[in-house]
Amino acid sequence: MKNNLSLRANLKKLCINACDKEINRLLQYLELLYAGNKELNLTGTKDKNQILIRHIFDSLGIFQYFNICSIDIKKNIKIIDVGTGAGLPGIPISLFLKNSEIFLLDSKKKIIDFLEGTAAKLQLLNTRVLSGRAESVAQNIEYFNSFDIVTARAVAKVSILAEITLPFCRVGGTVVLYKSRKLHEELDEAESKIKAMGAKVEGIIDLDIPELDEYRALLILKKEFTNLFKNPR
Repeated sequence: MKNNLSLRANLKKLCINACDKEINRLLQYLELLYAGNKELNLTGTKDKNQILIRHIFDSLGIFQYFNICSIDIKKNIKIIDVGTGAGLPGIPISLFLKNSEIFLLDSKKKIIDFLEGTAAKLQLLNTRVLSGRAESVAQNIEYFNSFDIVTARAVAKVSILAEITLPFCRVGGTVVLYKSRKLHEELDEAESKIKAMGAKVEGIIDLDIPELDEYRALLILKKEFTNLFKNPR
């Protein structure tokens, strides 16, 4: 397990200058995730240090995108994490975006219970847990076309993720999809769907995740207009 000094150094590589309180809450989340994993099988990774690297550090890769694009993270950014599972990437993001509103969306009851308990224990006052399928929740006027950033770190293909995430995104906002080595292959199949959903590919951000020797990237989709159908699926 890493000490706070090495953890702070790795966070700096992710463009995060963390204070002691933030680091302690991140480690507390790691412990909750590790413990919850034994009962709920939250991640395929079971080793605590690998959970930190492969899931928490990976989730925080979005801060490299914020840095590259000069996004002011001190402003109120409204974010929804679709299919959040164990709260990845939503909870790690919320730990360092205290001025923003973070919504965690999942459909499984046991997962919702874990997320609500975790948010309470970490005192994430900026975080709200939503229960339901993305296709249904997106039809709610409160959530349709209303988020600055929509994230998804699911294993589904880009074409499917575009369909379920873009309805949440406001015009001018972005969808940020966490992807691995199959990204470029999936993107070739998905470009027509992305256009039909009112968006364009704004770019691909290759990530440098500390201590992870695997390809990780963010696919950035820009919402240009509202598609005619709220729920194409």
